[in-house]
Amino acid sequence: MRIDHGGGAVPESSRPDHQDGKSGGSSRYEVEKPKAKESKAKAEGPEEIEARIRHRRAVLADTLDELAVRVHPKTIVGDVRTRALSVVDRRAGQAYIAVNRTVSGARTGLMTRDGSPRPERLIPIALVAVGVVGLLVLGARRRRR
Repeated sequence: MRIDHGGGAVPESSRPDHQDGKSGGSSRYEVEKPKAKESKAKAEGPEEIEARIRHRRAVLADTLDELAVRVHPKTIVGDVRTRALSVVDRRAGQAYIAVNRTVSGARTGLMTRDGSPRPERLIPIALVAVGVVGLLVLGARRRRR
């Protein structure tokens, strides 16, 4: 069996160019009609059809309402705002983790395991801080004059 362009099945023997040379009685392909199925429309009464139509209309109305809500500008702006806040929260969390790791690393470098400060590391840092503050004060005094 083959399928013709109309969707029906065509027996091989009915083709004019078949190998046994028989044309099957016609020069055109004979199409086998599919067995007729019992139609739903005939089995259902008008009440069932009307009920199905009402149901389909209700489903379509709900679908249209959902689409209207999705494409409403306020909904779109809200979705964009939510995504932007999510990205900002994620980046802020990553920054917090990075700063926390840096501070923890600096703290472990400046403190001993028991929590007391390491003077050999704190004294040079304190001297640099005092020098920077002194330079800032001198620069501010020169600008006033």
